[in-house]
Amino acid sequence: MPSIGLNTWLYASFPAWTPSYTLEDAIRKIDQNGFDSIEFGAASPHAWPPYMDDERAESVQKALDETGLTVSSICPALGGGPGPNPASPLEVEREAAREHYLGCLDVAETFDSDIVIWVGGWRLATQSYDDAWENMQSVLADVAEEAERRDKTIAVEATPADSNLINTPQDQLRVLNEVSSDSLGVMFDTFHAHAEGDSPTSYVDELADDLVHIHLSDTNRLPPGQGDLSFEPMLSRLDDIGYDGHYTVEIFGGHLDPDEAAWAARENLEAMIE
Repeated sequence: MPSIGLNTWLYASFPAWTPSYTLEDAIRKIDQNGFDSIEFGAASPHAWPPYMDDERAESVQKALDETGLTVSSICPALGGGPGPNPASPLEVEREAAREHYLGCLDVAETFDSDIVIWVGGWRLATQSYDDAWENMQSVLADVAEEAERRDKTIAVEATPADSNLINTPQDQLRVLNEVSSDSLGVMFDTFHAHAEGDSPTSYVDELADDLVHIHLSDTNRLPPGQGDLSFEPMLSRLDDIGYDGHYTVEIFGGHLDPDEAAWAARENLEAMIE
């Protein structure tokens, strides 16, 4: 059985404010619901990098040690008032994005996680696509260089449901081709694949050689098996290509009871994989 993990957004009520749990409480709840690994959302009240001082890191590590959970990956937080958007026309915002990603690498290093997810940001309404792409690419090149130095992997994600820049597997592979770095790989999210009108299975086929991470959720960010998506063909293809990364569930929203959704996600996914 592969490692099945859960993103902490479910216990931070992302994108709403309440109810929210501390990262330590989220770790314990994710363990109680039977997961093997955890993906830290890099936002408050969880793993926002500037708040991860030594005392807090020690408290979080204690919770990890008590549960035995491993940290699979760090998921950045770009939305909201301050951005930070790596594709922004504002240099100060691009610099903030760069610092956020370097902070995510710090968090990854602190908790022995191999992967930081790259969400490429968004193009403003009057901004040209080429300008946004060039800005994003420049920030990523700096982050990838630092990731390579630290022996970490940057997993480039397509997010068409939320943004308008890196939307397809072709966009992801273009990023890898244009920003040449051994630290870069790709991932996909079943929710975003569906938003683009594609099947998750097709993403496996297109990204296979570079695939390092995945996010699993059903339609409307429901637990796998509770919406309209069919997961078995995709899981079979992942097995065919020898994917050996984490199977990370990313579900969230006020329509979900966190504990019930976490339990259902893990139970359903285990049954599908078996």
